[in-house]
Amino acid sequence: MKRSKISHKLAAAATVGMMAVSSNEAFAASATNFRTMTQNIVAASGGFNNLISTVCWIGGAGLGVAGIFKLKQHVDNPGQTPMKDGLVRLGCGGGLLAFPFIESAMSGSIADSSGGAGISASQVKINSVDTFL
Repeated sequence: MKRSKISHKLAAAATVGMMAVSSNEAFAASATNFRTMTQNIVAASGGFNNLISTVCWIGGAGLGVAGIFKLKQHVDNPGQTPMKDGLVRLGCGGGLLAFPFIESAMSGSIADSSGGAGISASQVKINSVDTFL
């Protein structure tokens, strides 16, 4: 139990550290107004799609393998291991493996008409809030 809490704290610290190091353009100190700040945030968060896809591929493959092993345990001893354990792991693994394809289809549906992949920082338009900061 205590080891689990420590690993959660380490994972949270690593995530915050990675975001702080990789997105130094998105800090409000470098922005002069609200438009520049939002453009910096959009530009800095462009690489998160690859990170999410990689995590989904690794997690999906891991859950798929774990599901196969749970189904093997069910075949060896049906009274000890229920079949739903393996099937749930296989379903979640399949969902994680399908997520990058779904994400690319969703981002392709909101892409600009020139064929680009997603919204660029120059397309962020804020009309009445420019003098906010």
